[in-house]
Amino acid sequence: MNVKNLFKRKPVQIAYCVVCSIFIVYFVHGFVDLVHQAHARYVEEDFAAAVDKLEKSPPGIPRVETFIANLKAIDTTYAPADVKQALHDYISALQKSFDALKAGRDTKPYDKAIAEARQRLIKSVEKCE
Repeated sequence: MNVKNLFKRKPVQIAYCVVCSIFIVYFVHGFVDLVHQAHARYVEEDFAAAVDKLEKSPPGIPRVETFIANLKAIDTTYAPADVKQALHDYISALQKSFDALKAGRDTKPYDKAIAEARQRLIKSVEKCE
């Protein structure tokens, strides 16, 4: 029996369609994971660049404002949801601490939240590697 005659049979056609569908789903899922991985690395690189700019800038309130602006400018469009959330939490904790600093209040209560948010960000990016 040749292949042409084999594919004329309904059970073979159905099996072929099922196998092709499974492969398509597998490859699409793999592609999406690859995109998430790449964008998690982009977030990590942009975060490192923002920290580098922070370390090279002179001390003062504008330094923190620029750092927060640089963090907010990071594109997380195709990053995994946990990376997006971790970065958002870090920015939020940092913003609260900065607002307290500008208002003349103590920033120590925010230090723990900032450290925890940073750890979550690091872990979420590492999980994608």
